[in-house]
Amino acid sequence: MRNWFRTLRGFNADGRALGLGLAVAMEKQRQEAAREVENFLRDQPVADQSARV
Repeated sequence: MRNWFRTLRGFNADGRALGLGLAVAMEKQRQEAAREVENFLRDQPVADQSARV
């Protein structure tokens, strides 16, 4: 637990550490974009599998 205060939170971008808030916001946006794609694909009608053979 001591190391929590010694290392910077977030991740590096161009050699500079991003703040924890910005890193969390970017990760949330990445997850939301993937969720939107998954929802779109789920809503599409399923093609007839026998036509692909």
